[in-house]
Amino acid sequence: MSETERARRPVSGRLRFRVAALLALALLPIGILGVVQTRSLAIEAQTSSELSLLALTERATFGERQVLERAVGTAEALTPFLELIRDDPEACSSYLDDYVGLSPRYSFVGFVPISGLVTCSSADRTVDFSGDPLFQTRMSAPRLYIDLIEAPAVSASSVINVMFPTYEGTDFVGFMSISFSTEALAARGDRVADMRPDSVVTFNAEGVILSTEASAEGDPISLPRSVTLEDLVTRPDETFIDLSQSGEERIFAIVPVVPGVVYALAGWPREAFRLGGGMLPLPTAAFPLMMWVASLFVAYIAVDRLVGRYVRGLSDQMRTFARDRRIPKTAVSSGAAQELQDLETSFVQMAFALLDDEAQMEDALREKNVLLKEVHHRVKNNLQMISSIMNMNMRTAAHPETRAVLRQLQDRILGLSTVHRNLYMAKNLSRTNAGELMKELLNQVFAVGAAPGSNLDIEMDFDDVILFPDQAVPLSMLATELGTNALKHAGAAEGARPWIRVSLKQPEPGKAIFVFRNSIGAKAVTKDAESSGLGLRLVRAFASQLSAVVETSDTNNEYKVVTSFDLEDFDPEPREG
Repeated sequence: MSETERARRPVSGRLRFRVAALLALALLPIGILGVVQTRSLAIEAQTSSELSLLALTERATFGERQVLERAVGTAEALTPFLELIRDDPEACSSYLDDYVGLSPRYSFVGFVPISGLVTCSSADRTVDFSGDPLFQTRMSAPRLYIDLIEAPAVSASSVINVMFPTYEGTDFVGFMSISFSTEALAARGDRVADMRPDSVVTFNAEGVILSTEASAEGDPISLPRSVTLEDLVTRPDETFIDLSQSGEERIFAIVPVVPGVVYALAGWPREAFRLGGGMLPLPTAAFPLMMWVASLFVAYIAVDRLVGRYVRGLSDQMRTFARDRRIPKTAVSSGAAQELQDLETSFVQMAFALLDDEAQMEDALREKNVLLKEVHHRVKNNLQMISSIMNMNMRTAAHPETRAVLRQLQDRILGLSTVHRNLYMAKNLSRTNAGELMKELLNQVFAVGAAPGSNLDIEMDFDDVILFPDQAVPLSMLATELGTNALKHAGAAEGARPWIRVSLKQPEPGKAIFVFRNSIGAKAVTKDAESSGLGLRLVRAFASQLSAVVETSDTNNEYKVVTSFDLEDFDPEPREG
């Protein structure tokens, strides 16, 4: 096998690939176990990191939670007391005004009835909220609300308003409303210098921002790009990674400040996930996968050094022996396992036995060739002896017809002698070049058979067609017969020169065409031994031995014979005629 063919073989058939595949399969359960365990560890680490971030976020929003919880608690505490005095607007307003005076963090405290006309409040006047769209919305679904009022009717600047629902029995009668400045909501809680978020945003259930705080003055507020605050209301106590509005990757944590009413969203730097051994910086399967690959690599190298390199060396020895019949002088399996050493020893013994068998076969082949050449040589000599005997008979024959018959037989015998002489001189006794054989044979036929002064124009064109002896002999006899007939009948018109044209072509692999043409003159042909059609019967007999198809055509000035036959493969058994 050549190097090109060896390179084209599929990789799956090579020893290295199969060893690697087997090792990969053997180590796969360990790799899967490592992936599962690492994934469980990563999940636990991520959960721990998320809980840490949520706890830090709650710690960062402690001040906002404290302010809002106090406001809600105040509204809830004042509700039962105001039930006693709200029907007396003057006493109710006086009490609430004194309360605001004692609690300066609040800018407004009052009871907002269903009608929206407030008469019991810390304000020194009656306030009408009936036309306020926000008031109408809140009245349609009474519950606890905390809103940002940017243009309040009582206070001079924007406030945070807490609306606590009030009932008489089961009937809703209005809201207890408490307002305080937005600055109060930004009161600082507990801050740890190295564990503080980039920013903190508090917002209500409608996604309205109540307060914002950045880690440093002038820093932007981190808000997620792919979700809105209103969508985050349904995802409390959760952390997620997203791009901020400024395009930077952040970890966001959302926690409830007042459950169901107010939430806080903190934006943390991406590195926060590593706090306390948080999430692994690599994908979950990366570490066990690297360990699996490393184990596979070590095992592969070990197998390659213990087996692979010795197998490659032995393979190189075999290729060298197949190419050059050269046996290596040094062993390549020195230091290898005993099985590999035994394998190399067996190969060397087999190589010596093969060389010995080949030497014996070559001797037998040479002896066979010598014997075959001797056979062909003796057959050729015997045929020439027969030809000489016939020549002597021709000289003593009294009748011209007898001499003509003997001449025809002598030509055929000389044709067979030429075939055997060609086989005797050939290097390869099992094949012969039909082109060279036809040229030599017909030259002999034309030289011996042409009458003196015939002035024949002879042209021959032969391809190198390789034949086995079983086809070369009948083709030679057919050519001899056609040559003899052409010499007898070739003629031409008055003043013209008679001609003979012979060709042997191989138009395609496995096909051969032998064409014999000669001119025909106007002279009468003397009746002789061949006038009975013996020549044509012999041509057809030889063509039958060739398994050929013979086509003849006779025009006014040309006689043509076309013989087509298939080139046979070697057949150790000779064909019968």
